[in-house]
Amino acid sequence: MLRVGFVDGLSCLPLRMGLQATGGLDGVELVGGAPDETDAMLLSGELELGLVSSASWEGNRDRLWRVPGYGIASDGPVMDALLAVRRGRSLREARSVALASEAATSHGLARVVLERVCGASPRYEVVSPRPGWALAEYDAALFVGEAALEARRLGGVDTVDLGEVWREYASLPMVYAVWASRGDPARYGFWADRVALAVGWAELHADEVVEEARRRGAPATPEDLREYFSAIGYRVGLREGEGLKRYLAESRLLSAGPFGRVSA
Repeated sequence: MLRVGFVDGLSCLPLRMGLQATGGLDGVELVGGAPDETDAMLLSGELELGLVSSASWEGNRDRLWRVPGYGIASDGPVMDALLAVRRGRSLREARSVALASEAATSHGLARVVLERVCGASPRYEVVSPRPGWALAEYDAALFVGEAALEARRLGGVDTVDLGEVWREYASLPMVYAVWASRGDPARYGFWADRVALAVGWAELHADEVVEEARRRGAPATPEDLREYFSAIGYRVGLREGEGLKRYLAESRLLSAGPFGRVSA
């Protein structure tokens, strides 16, 4: 049985449903978790293959090999990775920023937006924030996944979509996660074929995916969910590859901190 790390949450729901519908899980155990948990399990050897953050793959190239062709990407707004500020405040003026604890790639992207696009120089704290709490305690906050969809609906809050800003800044797609293995990636070409079938299924069954997301209590309207699932892409082709290279290059230019870590 092949143990495959898989990110729990809405961003991968279409892919999960597609794998189930097309027989892509035959002989496979999907091991779900938050992005940081999946990264850690693959690095520890608990998994053979996994969907890992672009930042984690970059930081562990001596142990992880990319399985090319697929990942998680967007070419413009992504809706589930955003910076939020109280209405009337500017990101440029932010002095304290809460970063969602489970999202290493979005940490780097948020810092690129804050420091290189907006010219801010804040202090960051890595937290597990609830949207209302974080914006009461910090000048700005990074939200990912369902917390980002929830934050979009808060009153008195302005949000900045990181995928949209990245597209304007770099003129390239953004790649948030890649498939990676602990051994020779050529052994896992079959997995890329299965993912391709799953992606094709998801594109043809968008209404079913939205219905399932609503059944699971997703904090968004059906219209917003359709927009969200159309924004998430799973193919990582040449342009996405260029976007990944650009993101990694930009991330290397960032300073080491300052960072703190708190719980909420």
